[in-house]
Amino acid sequence: MVHRLLLFFLFVGFSLRTTAQTPDAEGSLVKWMTLQEALEKNSKQPRPIILDFYTDWCGWCKHMMKTTYANPGIAQYINTNFYPAKFNAEGKDTIEFLGKKYLPSGPEPKAPHELAVELLKGQLMYPSTLFLNGFEPEKNAFRLNMLAPGYLDAQKIEPILVYTLENAFRNASIDDFRDQYQKAFYDSTVEQTSRTLPWIDARSFFNNPNDGKKKSLVFINTEWCNSCKVMGRASFSWDSLRTYLLDKFNLVGFNAESKDTMLYQGKAYPGGKQFHSLLPVLGKNGFAIPMLCVLDEQGQLLDAIPSYVSPWFLRDIAHFYGDDFYRKGSWVEYQAVRYGKGQ
Repeated sequence: MVHRLLLFFLFVGFSLRTTAQTPDAEGSLVKWMTLQEALEKNSKQPRPIILDFYTDWCGWCKHMMKTTYANPGIAQYINTNFYPAKFNAEGKDTIEFLGKKYLPSGPEPKAPHELAVELLKGQLMYPSTLFLNGFEPEKNAFRLNMLAPGYLDAQKIEPILVYTLENAFRNASIDDFRDQYQKAFYDSTVEQTSRTLPWIDARSFFNNPNDGKKKSLVFINTEWCNSCKVMGRASFSWDSLRTYLLDKFNLVGFNAESKDTMLYQGKAYPGGKQFHSLLPVLGKNGFAIPMLCVLDEQGQLLDAIPSYVSPWFLRDIAHFYGDDFYRKGSWVEYQAVRYGKGQ
């Protein structure tokens, strides 16, 4: 029951709109395409790519199609946000990937394809799933190139999907994110603790004079952002950090889709059609969701950190600014002092 409730909560924005879906011949509700089709679509409208490696004889590959990819919530989430592609790891077609052509390694029925050998780094386990995001033309490579070998059930694939789609890979490893994801959605004590945090609504914070006693952490999030929920529940509620945060900072919750007019540095910023007009200012002419902004005692912007922030990264950010190290040294110098680098 816990897992079913989580699936409903995690994919609520999509599952509530899910119309009747017809499974394909393998039982999957995911709308699979070829790798070439996924790459072409990505070049026109960037989205993360899921690449499923399978073989005709692989029983677990077929089972994953009938179970994980037959889950209506997961399938809708993938179809809406990703380009899902399937690749026969023993296929006989010539495939071009990132400007290089790959051939079958031999005529034998089970001879592995050169592309499978390269992308799976020689570890030919099926099924295996490659998650790609953030293609960088100047490097001809994806910023995220993450392999998940073996069968993935619904509970295993959920955090990977969120990690890939919401760019949590910028500031955290998948192992760290998966651990915090489990705490945020499965540990009721973490959720209960997070509810006791004294969050200040952004409208109240920006439209009333600051007392000048504390710095502020402005947590920009939305209701549909799952990495925001992980960060809001797990990172800010970490026992080793909670007391320090409450002592040194105002905690400000800012819904990025708020329609309230807010005052900042003597100027009024209205809500936008989708996102609030103050966000690019706080994000230094850009913003991501989630985003953490650090303000000094007078409300001046000190820093803006885009994307998910883990408990450990949040701890370092909090101490760097909360202990006023930023006034006397750089972030690199602070890291060297804290972790003894270069000594």
